[in-house]
Amino acid sequence: MTIQSQNPQKLNMNAVLLRQIGEALYGADWQAPLSRVAGVSDRSMRRWAAGTDDVPDGVWQEVHLHASSRWMTIKYFDEEIATLLKQRTQLRPISNSKIRRAHLGIHFALHTENGRPVRCFIRREVFDDRVPRDPLSHTLNYFKDHADVFYQAAQRKFDAGDIAGDLISISNADVVGEDLPDIRSH
Repeated sequence: MTIQSQNPQKLNMNAVLLRQIGEALYGADWQAPLSRVAGVSDRSMRRWAAGTDDVPDGVWQEVHLHASSRWMTIKYFDEEIATLLKQRTQLRPISNSKIRRAHLGIHFALHTENGRPVRCFIRREVFDDRVPRDPLSHTLNYFKDHADVFYQAAQRKFDAGDIAGDLISISNADVVGEDLPDIRSH
């Protein structure tokens, strides 16, 4: 039963609350499970949900105890999930991987503690604003000299879930405020 099926002038707020609680706990087909929790018949629950009869205090007490129990269980699991999320997966360089320069930037690889590879790409704009383009060794040496900054940027994006498949893309916006000097005039 939906709220719209009641006469708005006779809207029973207890019936609305009962439906909202039932749907939050059990979804669209909430009446039978909630009636079992309250120890009443489905028919009584339908009458209360329709607003034709008042919900007895004893039923409210049973619903409250059940909802509180469910909330405590969910809260417990939510805290467990939060703990897992705080145990951040640290990305590390892959020792035998090579840094590759591409037309649009630099590719490098990291891996998780479990060995899952994570491809990283630094867009050319990051280097164009800081490093002379030629010779290539300038760009590669700049990456090596400031690899920690790029690893940290990749870590932040990984932690935020800003990863497409197994690729993290790093742009100027991802290194704002980092200590990346402009060496173009040297």
